[in-house]
Amino acid sequence: MEVLRTDGGSFKDPAGQVYRVMQDTGVVSIVRGLNPSAAGIMGKLLAEPFFQDLVDGGQVVATRLLHPELPNARHVMKEGWSAAVEHQAVDFVTWPYEWPFSMLKDAALLQLQVLETGAINGWLLKDATSFNVQWMGARPVFIDIPSFVPWEEGEYWRGYRQFCATFLTPLLLTAHLGIPFQPLLRSRLEGIPPEEASRYFRGLGRFKRGVLSHVWFPAKAERAAFRSVGPRRRQPKTMLFALWDSLRRLIVGLSSGPARSTWSQYAQNHSYDAADFERKKDFVRRHTAARGPGLTWDLGANTGAFARIAAEHSGVVAAVDADHDAVDWLYREVRQSGPGNVIPLVMDLANLSPGQGWAGRERPAFDARRSPDMVLSLALVHHLRVAANIPLPLFIGWLRSLDATCILEFIGRDDEMFQTLLENKREDYADYTAENFESEVRRCFSVRDRLKLKGGLRELFLLEPANGR
Repeated sequence: MEVLRTDGGSFKDPAGQVYRVMQDTGVVSIVRGLNPSAAGIMGKLLAEPFFQDLVDGGQVVATRLLHPELPNARHVMKEGWSAAVEHQAVDFVTWPYEWPFSMLKDAALLQLQVLETGAINGWLLKDATSFNVQWMGARPVFIDIPSFVPWEEGEYWRGYRQFCATFLTPLLLTAHLGIPFQPLLRSRLEGIPPEEASRYFRGLGRFKRGVLSHVWFPAKAERAAFRSVGPRRRQPKTMLFALWDSLRRLIVGLSSGPARSTWSQYAQNHSYDAADFERKKDFVRRHTAARGPGLTWDLGANTGAFARIAAEHSGVVAAVDADHDAVDWLYREVRQSGPGNVIPLVMDLANLSPGQGWAGRERPAFDARRSPDMVLSLALVHHLRVAANIPLPLFIGWLRSLDATCILEFIGRDDEMFQTLLENKREDYADYTAENFESEVRRCFSVRDRLKLKGGLRELFLLEPANGR
C-alpha cells in the first residue's frame, strides 16, 4: 500500500509541495503538487525535446505529469494544488556537506550543463543551489524541475550568487587554501556568502584563480548594495554564456590536491595477510549475496574494498568514512570504472549528519532518511571506543535501532591497530574486551555466523536483530 508523506524540506517554494510516496521498502517515487502558474510552465517544459534529452541522458530526474484521476494526483489536488507531477526517487538522499571534493565538483559541472542546455532552448534556472543535485549511485542528477522557467530576453541569472555560495566558493576554499568545505556547508545551508568568503582570502590569496572575480568583487558589490540599492542591470545572452563558460573552465581546473592520509592508501596499508584478506572478502560477499539488500551502509568504508563487494548484491551502497581523501579516491574510482551503485560520503561516524534546517526536518539526519537493510561495520568499533570514547553499549544499541542485518568486526586488544590507538592515552579502556563485546552483541542481536582472523586477534560476526529479522 502506498502512503504520501509531506517532505519537510519543500516549504520554501510557494509554487509547489513535495510528497514522498512510501511503501514498506521505502520511498518509491516523489510527487509534487503545483499551483496553476507552475502547472502551466511544467506542461510546456515536459513537451520540450531538450528536456527529454536531458532525462534520457541521465542528467535530469525522470518526470511525468500525473493524470488527475490517478490516486496520488487526487490526493495532492484535494490539498489545493492544481496539478501533480511524479519524479523518479533517487537511491539515497545525501547533502552537499557529505560529499567529497570531486563529487561537489561534478555536481557543479552538471548544474552548469543543465543551465546552458536550457538557455540554448529558451529556458533559465531560477535557482542554483547544490541541494538541487542528488545522486543515482555515482552519477549526479538534477532534481529541482520547477527551477526551469521561460527565459525573457535580457533577464539576468538570478542563481549566480547561490551557485558561488554553494558550489564555487567551497571548491575554491579547498583547492586554494586546503580548507575542508564540509563543516562550513553543514553550518550554513544557504552556502558561504561572498563577504564571509573574502575573509579567508587575505593578502596574495585574493589573486588566486577565480577569487577576485567570484569572491572579492561580489563581496564589495554586496557591501555597496547595503548603501545604495539600484535596479538590476540586464544581461545579454552572450554575456551569460561567456560567464558560464568561464565558470566551467575554472571548476574543471580545480583540484583538492594529492591524497595525504594513511587511509587513502588502505589497499596497500591494511594489516591482513593475503589469505585472511580473501577470507574476509568472501565472508562479506557470501552473506550479502544470500540476502540481496536493497540498501547497504558500509560504515568506515576507507577506500571501499568491501563496499564494492557488497555492491555486487545490493541495490545501492552508501560508503561512509571520515577520511576525505579515501572517500574522494573511492568516488573517482567508481565514477570511472564502477560499480555504479556506490555513493561515497564523507562523515565523522561519531558525529553523523543531524537533522538540519527548520525544526530539524528540512534536511533529515543521516540515519533518518532511509533504513538500511544491511550494515557493514568492519574494523570500526575500536576506533569509536578509543578515539571517540563511545561506549560499546551505545554503539551496539544504535546499530540495533537500525533493525538491519549487520556484519560486524571486532578488533582484539592485542591487535597492533588497537595498540596504536592506545598510544598517548591515559585510560586503558579495560571495558573493551571480547567478552564484553559479545555480551552486548547478544543482548541486541542473534549471532548467525562468525569467523576468526589474524590468528584470533580479530573476528567477524554476522548478526540479525534479536526478535527481528
